[in-house]
Amino acid sequence: MLRTTVGLGLATALIAGTAAVAAPAQASVRAACYQGAWKLTAMKIVSKGATVESSAATDVLKGGAGTRLTLTATGATYDFTGSKKVVFKLQSDNTTGWDQYSGALKARAKVTGDRQGRIAVSRTGATGDAKEATTYTDPYVKGPSGTVRSRLAQGYYDGPLVQNAAFTCAGPTLTMVDRRKNGPWTTVADLRFTRL
Repeated sequence: MLRTTVGLGLATALIAGTAAVAAPAQASVRAACYQGAWKLTAMKIVSKGATVESSAATDVLKGGAGTRLTLTATGATYDFTGSKKVVFKLQSDNTTGWDQYSGALKARAKVTGDRQGRIAVSRTGATGDAKEATTYTDPYVKGPSGTVRSRLAQGYYDGPLVQNAAFTCAGPTLTMVDRRKNGPWTTVADLRFTRL
């Protein structure tokens, strides 16, 4: 009886121990570094190409600070409320001025990586009321205006929208570099964000 009792006690202890090992406390899943809310602090877009008047024209756009960007693995939401204007100087058509963005845009995106990777914003499926209004300064005149969503659907990645950018996340900061080619034109967009 003693041996049997001891044996049962040992078996019970082993079973209990096995059960404890088989059901450990579930570890929390860490979000990828790029995920979350960000604020644009600096942006510079440089396009180089050929026109009828020039074989080596350069277009430069800067600004847009204050734009808020929320990133997930499948989406990018832009909130332009209170954002600064994007100033441009275009040799391609000899114009200067600025674009002012307003409203919000929710776009489909595919993000790969964690601290380094790529973010590709889709042309299709975007929603929101974001608008873009252009003003020329030489001479001063109101230019065209329209929705960012419709421009994106036509393949225009205006302002802080990126087509297929490489990104680096360093905790409180996020950097994106988007290199794209359209016919004879090559564009490099450099964007810097801080975490909100």
